Amino acid sequence: MIFENVREVDIKATNGRIEIEGWENDYVEVDYTIHGEVNVEVEQKGSKLIIREEPKKKFLNLLRENGWAEISLKVPRNVVVNAKNVNGELKARSVRFENVATVNGRIWLEDCETKNISTVNGEIMAHLTVAGPLKASTVNGEIELTIEELEGNVEVSCVNGDIVLRLTEFCDARIVSKRVNGDVKLVGIDPGDPVIGTGEFEVRASTVNGDVRVELI
Repeated sequence: MIFENVREVDIKATNGRIEIEGWENDYVEVDYTIHGEVNVEVEQKGSKLIIREEPKKKFLNLLRENGWAEISLKVPRNVVVNAKNVNGELKARSVRFENVATVNGRIWLEDCETKNISTVNGEIMAHLTVAGPLKASTVNGEIELTIEELEGNVEVSCVNGDIVLRLTEFCDARIVSKRVNGDVKLVGIDPGDPVIGTGEFEVRASTVNGDVRVELI
């Protein structure tokens, strides 16, 4: 399915697998494959494209069958995406997000932008070309985050998991790290003066029951 004149995409799935790719075309392409009893609804309202996937309900809506769908999107690079998946993973490449979240699922981002990343019972593996302002958080999962350039403050937090944060020399960062029941290690950064470049933006990394590792790459 092809949709034109789209400026924003909102996608939510349950038991689904979502894959999103940014491309140079000026339209959105949506493909999906259904497994079992599941509903997928795709609707364009003005410049907003809304995608909903959930298992079909039965027995007066009290029980759900175990259907799921593989959903694949291709979006123009300037389109803003909000994505959430419950009980499934989310992968994206070259996408501009506002919010991306999972429950019981892994998030994998490559060459993306976003303001918020969060997961419960899952891990975050993300490479962001530009970040800030940014909040990234996990509960019961680790975060591996690489940032090429900063345009605002960054807050990374983790409960019951480790943080690995990689920053380039183009990140004008002032590092603030906190941990409860864990260790902090800075690689290529002076622990006594944890500043990269001008230190214009604050990068805060905190864990409970986990380690923090910040690397200059």
